[in-house]
Amino acid sequence: MLGLPMKDTTSDGEEKGIHDTNTVNGEDEDDDVPPLPTPRSPRPIEDPDPLHAPPPSFAQSEFETVGTFDFIQRELYSPSPYRRLYDVNETINLILSKSLTFLPVFRIWTIYGNSQLGWGSTSYVELTPQDLELASRRLAEKPILLDALRASSIAGNGMYGSVFYAFPAVAVAAGIFSPLALLVACLILFLFRPILRELGSAIRMNGAIYSYLLQCSGKTMAFVGAAAIFLDGVATASVSAATASAYLSGEFGGVLSGMRESAVALGILALLAMVGLFNLRGSSALAASFTIIHLATMAIIMAASAVTWARHGSETLKANWELRPQGSSAVAKSTFYGICIAFLGVTGFETLPTYIENIKPASYPVTLDICIYTVLALNAPLMLLVYAILPTSDILSGGNILSLLAERVAGKWLRILVVVDCMLVIGGGGVLLGMIAMSSMLQQLARDRVIPSAFFQTLPTGGAHWSIMLFFIIAVLLYASSGFNLSTISSVFAVTFPTVLLLYSVSAILLKFDRHRLPRNYQANLGGTVFAFITMVVVLAGNIIPTPKILGLFLAYFIVVLGTLVGLRSRVKLARIAMWLYDRNPVLQRWKWTKGWESGIVRWMVRLQKRPVCLWVKGDDIYNLVEAILYVRKNEMTSRIIFLHAYENALDIPSEMEANSRILDEAFPGITIDLIFLKGKFNPILVEAVSEKLEVPKSQMFMNTMGSSHGFDLSDYGGVRVANL
Repeated sequence: MLGLPMKDTTSDGEEKGIHDTNTVNGEDEDDDVPPLPTPRSPRPIEDPDPLHAPPPSFAQSEFETVGTFDFIQRELYSPSPYRRLYDVNETINLILSKSLTFLPVFRIWTIYGNSQLGWGSTSYVELTPQDLELASRRLAEKPILLDALRASSIAGNGMYGSVFYAFPAVAVAAGIFSPLALLVACLILFLFRPILRELGSAIRMNGAIYSYLLQCSGKTMAFVGAAAIFLDGVATASVSAATASAYLSGEFGGVLSGMRESAVALGILALLAMVGLFNLRGSSALAASFTIIHLATMAIIMAASAVTWARHGSETLKANWELRPQGSSAVAKSTFYGICIAFLGVTGFETLPTYIENIKPASYPVTLDICIYTVLALNAPLMLLVYAILPTSDILSGGNILSLLAERVAGKWLRILVVVDCMLVIGGGGVLLGMIAMSSMLQQLARDRVIPSAFFQTLPTGGAHWSIMLFFIIAVLLYASSGFNLSTISSVFAVTFPTVLLLYSVSAILLKFDRHRLPRNYQANLGGTVFAFITMVVVLAGNIIPTPKILGLFLAYFIVVLGTLVGLRSRVKLARIAMWLYDRNPVLQRWKWTKGWESGIVRWMVRLQKRPVCLWVKGDDIYNLVEAILYVRKNEMTSRIIFLHAYENALDIPSEMEANSRILDEAFPGITIDLIFLKGKFNPILVEAVSEKLEVPKSQMFMNTMGSSHGFDLSDYGGVRVANL
């Protein structure tokens, strides 16, 4: 082996694929122990019948000729004669048979798991013109994308409808300075407009900060983003349903009080879940209709209020001004806390990237602009009209501010219209927004094998039924755990929304430093990105300092969600712990309810790890290959890695690639490393064809960070992940 040490032990002290049947835990056993099955040759990627296999193509012949010549020229060592692979079924049947019951249960995983690893192989996979043509057709099948109006209406229902629940809270905190607080809160969104544009340009994938952090960092940071989006979506829906119910209760003089009010909120959640199940494809049209009705209603109120103000003058506004806080410090304090609370009135903006793949690329910047400028033209002017028409005593009375304003300027009919509008835009559009955001993220998690693939399934109507049902259950549990209290659930929301925007700025900073070579058509200023980060820290502090207990409440929910996601990624480790505990507890091994669990746990662990992960490699630098393996081992549950190398000329294949692949297969005993060569130019069509050929989803493929001269964007590869290889 030219001085190379031969790998003959695994991490458990056993040769990879070889097991000593005469010793167990260092003790000699009887000679009548049955021998292990007959060893077989290493597992190939493809094993056609040699008698009926078609003749090799010219490309395959060229590859094998050049490869053989290069192999002899470099005097590569031959495969070790001790490399063996046992048949999976024979091995597990032998291990679980009565003849091997002397083995400790925990060693079953060592024997059975390692028996499947085998040794990696090098092979050539040829893609036919038909394979490439089918791949090209699949990539050409684009879903119907949303224009700017429909895309903005989904997030806009949360942003524009916030006037119903943000105005009372802002009025309490800022008083007469509420219009100023709302104006500044809307202007803060301009800090995040370039950030979302750059992130959306470089990483055009659903999932928002989960996808951004996954591409720029790893799964640990990505799970932090996923937990934040998860809570944000559920809290948005719960707060929207509870607000609509409270609005009805306020209109009917408290008739819908106590559990009746909560029952209305639960009914709203259930109704919108049913709508999502049976008509999710039409949800954008439904959201757009809600938005149009709401904006039309707000336009009527503003016009009627302006006329009333012009007729009666500014006496009410002057009287309200006299009640302002006295002293510069009191003014600054009330304005600051008012801004922090008013910022919650632009919620919904953070959900736009969760469905970015469904928006036309050219419409995404326009969608951001529509959302920002609409809420800028709505919130502050409308609040100014409130203080110009209504006295402070009415504003702080606890009633529905906009309903009072509508009746004062136009009569009962406008008040009824406002109530109907609230039920549509908050009770309908707000809940729908949270459901879409959470469903999109759950589907992304399922695509990345974090949660079961069932969450990726959809009904013929377009509804992701498992995702929507989980959304409904979690929303109900969150609302119930708060004691069906709108104030409590709103406190969670007061932290989740700024946290999500904070993580957007973190994603943008990581993108600039760790993925700066990714192609993009827009770049945000680094100074502006850092300033946006600092601003969100200040806003978070402003919401937490007055009521510190909301931080503990948020962390309680956040830790549960994050712990669940981390646990799902660590299923194999948890199963090993369960095996160890089972092995140390003879009672569980004899109890009829738990007897035989070891075989099920072992099969489950093997099933989780047998799915391969593919790494597209360009060069043969062993340091880069090791870094790639370590990245995969840290982030994925797999015991098999496939190196993929695309070449156009066989003479251009890196000379040490096959040798280094075998060395790494020796160096990582717990992972089988295969090397596959493919003739063709690396591009989205080739990746799509290989994904179909090897039956490996593109979300389980990794590639190096591409440069601006590559000619394709990351989104063109349909979910392939980036790692610095």
